Amino acid sequence: MQLNRRPAIAAICFWLTLVPVTVLAQQNLQPHNADSTSLPLNASPLLLTGQIISANSQAIMVPKAGDMWRYQIQWMLPEGTVAKPGQIAVIFDKSAVANRIEQLEASLLKATAEEQSQSSDLDAKWLQAEFDLKEAELNLEKAELDAAIPTEVIPAKEYAENQFERLKADLEVSKKRQALKEAAENRSTLLLQIAIDKQRSQLELAHAVKGLEQLQIKANFAGTIIHARDPRKNKKIAVGDAVMVGSQVAMVRALDELEVIAWVNEVDVDRLVINAPVNLSLDADATVKFKGSIQSIGNQASKKAAWGSSNWFPVEIQFTRDEQVELIPGMSVLVEAVEKAS
Repeated sequence: MQLNRRPAIAAICFWLTLVPVTVLAQQNLQPHNADSTSLPLNASPLLLTGQIISANSQAIMVPKAGDMWRYQIQWMLPEGTVAKPGQIAVIFDKSAVANRIEQLEASLLKATAEEQSQSSDLDAKWLQAEFDLKEAELNLEKAELDAAIPTEVIPAKEYAENQFERLKADLEVSKKRQALKEAAENRSTLLLQIAIDKQRSQLELAHAVKGLEQLQIKANFAGTIIHARDPRKNKKIAVGDAVMVGSQVAMVRALDELEVIAWVNEVDVDRLVINAPVNLSLDADATVKFKGSIQSIGNQASKKAAWGSSNWFPVEIQFTRDEQVELIPGMSVLVEAVEKAS
């Protein structure tokens, strides 16, 4: 009978040895986090890439300064530089606009000289027409005096000739009056056209000068310079690049009203919830950690060329700033978000 009990006792001992291993395995399966208050037991962390931005920002765009649709960047502040208010941030190539200004200045000088020349010529013609009319009116007065002499004083033939001369003088006065009217109208029309052409040249010159000033963009306030990314070449825009009018080349991020903008993949967007706590750490120094919360999740997704073909939703995160830590817009951060409990 003792020989039959040994296998049963051995089996019981074997199962007893498995109990602590199973319990230990179950304990090891629980998620571990040093900050148990920010991560619930029924949630798992979701890591996101983010960047510190400022709610107050100035987008630096390529201006429409002339007839060109593409301008080359001649100079720009290095990325990460803190610009001062009024400091030049970006300078575009001004050569084409400067040449245009020279042409417009020459056109304006020509229009001014033409205005003076034409004005003098038109004034002379108008004065000549006025003089001719007065001369014709004097001739008419003389002819009327001659025509008034009766036939009892002069021969009939001379009387008839005087009447004919009066008719001719009267017709000449009508012609001279019409000539004076046409000279005045022609003078007024041509002077108005010259003035319009001159004003057009002045407006074009003023527009070109303003465009030349627009090719030199200044920072409106103190902030960090962040260069934009060229989506076609998948690189940061730099000095020497030719950029299209209306495209963004850089941004000035103010040093106050800081927040974090992160991006979540379309696959993971449903795992986030607004007001959920997050842990943040700087990529440049992982020891710098701070806490925040999700304020909004964007409804419009966009593609990121450097991140593949997936769609990405923006996530706005507000955080409590440590005044002892210098945070600058443009710094990249790692966001440890909490997955929404299922």
